[in-house]
Amino acid sequence: MALKTMKQTIEAETLVGSAQGQALLRTEALVPGAGREAIEALLAEANLVLGNAEVQTDRVVLDGTAFCQAVYRQGEEPTLRALTAQASLSHAMEIDGAEAGMVCRITGQVEHVEAKYENGHMVFLVTVGLNAQVVRLSPTEVIASVEGEEGLEADYEEICSVKLAAEATADALLREQVSLPAALDARMALMEWGTVSLEDVAPDLGGVRVKGRVNAEVLISSGVQGRPVALLKYPLAFDQLIELPEWLSGDAQPEITIRSLATRVEQGEEGQDATLNLEAELSFRIRAYVRDCVPALMDAYATRNGNITVDRTPLSVCWEIQRARCTDVAKGTVLLSENAPGVGSVLAVRALPNISGWTQENGQSAIEGILELTILYMPGGSDQLASTQAELPFSIPCPCSMTDDAWVRVEALNAEANALMSDRLEVKVSLSAFVETCVNRTFEPVTAISEADPVSRRPGIILFWPGKDDNIWTIGKRYNLPVEKVVEMNGGQRFIEPGKAMVLRI
Repeated sequence: MALKTMKQTIEAETLVGSAQGQALLRTEALVPGAGREAIEALLAEANLVLGNAEVQTDRVVLDGTAFCQAVYRQGEEPTLRALTAQASLSHAMEIDGAEAGMVCRITGQVEHVEAKYENGHMVFLVTVGLNAQVVRLSPTEVIASVEGEEGLEADYEEICSVKLAAEATADALLREQVSLPAALDARMALMEWGTVSLEDVAPDLGGVRVKGRVNAEVLISSGVQGRPVALLKYPLAFDQLIELPEWLSGDAQPEITIRSLATRVEQGEEGQDATLNLEAELSFRIRAYVRDCVPALMDAYATRNGNITVDRTPLSVCWEIQRARCTDVAKGTVLLSENAPGVGSVLAVRALPNISGWTQENGQSAIEGILELTILYMPGGSDQLASTQAELPFSIPCPCSMTDDAWVRVEALNAEANALMSDRLEVKVSLSAFVETCVNRTFEPVTAISEADPVSRRPGIILFWPGKDDNIWTIGKRYNLPVEKVVEMNGGQRFIEPGKAMVLRI
């Protein structure tokens, strides 16, 4: 039997390894005019911007910058002050099997920010959570077709592999002006933070169009008696085209980072509205995926006097990528500490989500974690602001299965609090989660086929009772019968009924 094969190469993207970790950053800034008066930090914030990720032997090295902010009170002053600082990140994450040149995906989130006054300086301690995944492309040759003498039966199956094909980046600068009513008596912007809400991703002429908004929140100093600050929430819309070849725009997933958010108050003339200038710098990264499919020989046998042998090699591929965007609202009650001043009115709430893990049951998942809350409020009967910190558990249901290596990101889009009593608050936080899971499948395609010593076959009739694992192919291979002959002997049906006797003519 003269066998001729045609081979094709399929590239399977495999996960080399992943790592999760934390890094503690420290920086400080000089507090202007600090003397003997007490300095009390009321609210702290940090925005982490990751830079490069270098894959080295058995590890990934990350760098980035945390931009820190603090709002504080000096002495008995009723007005608040603000300052900023920067902390550099350089962190190594151990991943066995990682090698230079492999593809790495990284993300980082601020999990905790603390600001405290020490010897004329405001010291920032920032805890960031980091996640890295390293993948590689492994080419494998499979037999796409085999030809030979008459009487060769071959079974083929299509193997599909989803893989990263390209990345594209773009930057955008958003600017808006917002009128602030004269009754607010806005003085200056003390602090700002923001989150990203993605609304639509669609192929467009020349690439992929990404639409959404930056949910900006700005803490503004006010001259209103009894209300020294006000929190403004304003959406900055974006509509960005990221260039990509048309054949790559079908499955493109964006990652959007707020690189900077700057605000400035322009006071109006006496009795006139002030203006708030907002400027957001965004960084877009598009990851384009393709699905390559090839027919692969899974088994073969001879039906005449010849004989063949086959060698198989296990092949694991990412069959598909499941994605889900899930939302939920976390609610709870926060009790103030025993010595904290009682709550009169809440002015601002900042929530930082920390993911602890996820569970799944019956194809449904739940992302669990803790929200770190900082609540800025005006005490009852006092003109000096106070703040309190608390933790609130959350669980976000998602209608998808999640593996241990799932890519998960959670953001707190909006946080509110109301005073139930002077010593307790009701908190409500809107959460958004993005989940990406690779569904792996393992095949055993034939990677080599060759002739073997012929087997003598004696004609006859066999009464055969199929088992639960038998089918048309396994029966034909066992008795070297053409598949269509087995179908004919089964009454023209391809379904094999276990336990029902079949008469086979050999």
